[in-house]
Amino acid sequence: MVLSLSDPFTLFLFVAASVLMVGYAAGRWVNRRRAQRISAWLEPGLRSIGGKPAAQRLSLSAFRFKTVDANHPFSTVTATVVLISREALPTWLWERLHGRRDVLVWHVTWRQLPTLEAEILDPSSELGRRGETQARRLGWVATELAGGRRSYGPPDGAPARLQALAGELARCPVDAWRLAVRSNAPHVLLSMPVPDLVQLRSKELIELLSRLSKVCHSGGGDASL
Repeated sequence: MVLSLSDPFTLFLFVAASVLMVGYAAGRWVNRRRAQRISAWLEPGLRSIGGKPAAQRLSLSAFRFKTVDANHPFSTVTATVVLISREALPTWLWERLHGRRDVLVWHVTWRQLPTLEAEILDPSSELGRRGETQARRLGWVATELAGGRRSYGPPDGAPARLQALAGELARCPVDAWRLAVRSNAPHVLLSMPVPDLVQLRSKELIELLSRLSKVCHSGGGDASL
């Protein structure tokens, strides 16, 4: 049977395929441009900590920058970006309807082990709920915070320092989904939506990580080791 555009079903298939192809090309272009802008935005912040940065593409929609031998108090800092799928129109619409956003995740290994372990999270977010599941498995104690956030710490932990850590995170202009601090490397996981690239400088997030380091190392000896 010869297909003809005069047939309504064939015409529908042709239009649908054309829309998907155009959407795929447009989505790839948007994500490529988005990745370039985010990379340029991250560069000043990562350069400010010295070390040896290296870029790596993980997939069409994910990439990361890893800096090793960074300046004190850092040892290794990795910034991973995961973009929402904009290539497939149905997937993009589904993610938009569910409030999905581009994700920025920081993994930090400090030069000295932290003397504090904690979880500070937004329980309404998917990444926050993952952290909450881990904290509950550890038997950590929960504390309600302002803005709907929740903190978790060991029963024999330091509530005042945990509160100070939450205070530093609250100063961040980005509503982070999860901050996890562990004694094993990487010592910090900080996940958040990709911020406004015009309103916020990446160096401000590096400064936040430095302030978090001071809280997590206070009372634990010389953090410059």
